[in-house]
Amino acid sequence: MARPILFAIIMSVLVLSSCDISQVSSNGLNDGVFEEKQLLFFSDDKNIDREAVYYDALLDLQKEFPEKVDNMKVIAAKQEYGPFEVDTYPSLLVIDEQQIIVHIEGSVLSKDEITKPILEALSD
Repeated sequence: MARPILFAIIMSVLVLSSCDISQVSSNGLNDGVFEEKQLLFFSDDKNIDREAVYYDALLDLQKEFPEKVDNMKVIAAKQEYGPFEVDTYPSLLVIDEQQIIVHIEGSVLSKDEITKPILEALSD
């Protein structure tokens, strides 16, 4: 019972904080080449319980990098997004000029497993 409420609150915060839920074109790219570091979050509504730790981590990351989290692209499961193919959900990627520099996927035990590599990548 608490997980759906937590999910609704976290999703509301992300959506209200100008997080960009992507509408991709037929070729998968809507923004062309990414010239700076960009967060991509591949989400699957069927596994929301596995995503809660990701949302907690994203809220923490928003304190350090509000612009990066606000500009994050959220891509629905089974939707192609440019050259990035994801088979495991949830997945969080940091990309820089079309190169994946961090890829976190699937179930993780703690938000530190997400925040530490993302903070390092965004701090560089």
